[in-house]
Amino acid sequence: METFSIRIAEEKDAKEIHDIYDYYVKNTVITFSTENPSIEEFKKQIAVTKKVYPYFVAQDSNGKILGFIYGHQLRPHESYKWNVESTIYLSPDAPKRCGIGTSLYKKFMETLSRQGFKYVYGIITSENKASFSMHKKLGFKEIGNFPNAGNKNGKWYGIFWMQIQLGEISENPKEPIPFSEFKI
Repeated sequence: METFSIRIAEEKDAKEIHDIYDYYVKNTVITFSTENPSIEEFKKQIAVTKKVYPYFVAQDSNGKILGFIYGHQLRPHESYKWNVESTIYLSPDAPKRCGIGTSLYKKFMETLSRQGFKYVYGIITSENKASFSMHKKLGFKEIGNFPNAGNKNGKWYGIFWMQIQLGEISENPKEPIPFSEFKI
């Protein structure tokens, strides 16, 4: 069993995060992206994301990044501020079925809940059976199925929207605490 730890992502992790994502862009339909952002863009993304949302990496005992998870705004309207869309990727050579993805997600959701967010959404391509299963195992419910939502490499693929509720819903919820002001 591989040992790993989870920590807050830093800008210095951008190259390894870039390289993990690059595999999925070039070799899979797990992402509909056809271009991988630059390492510099990943550095900016890490810094900007952590102002509001958590951004975590899992690393092995040698410090190699095994996977990452972060949150971002679900929709660009103020009334959605209690909702978070998640993004998670594991290194293609990370050990399988040893809890890396589950551990990243649990840390992520625990943090979001403590910040005051109410829902997390996962948007999963129809070909990503492993991610769909992991989300279900974590308690996510399928709330939408969009057949033929994207075309990559000359073929159409669908997406599933999945949702999990993090906290109680009230008529006048408190503002979520930005990650940059949050104490882990």
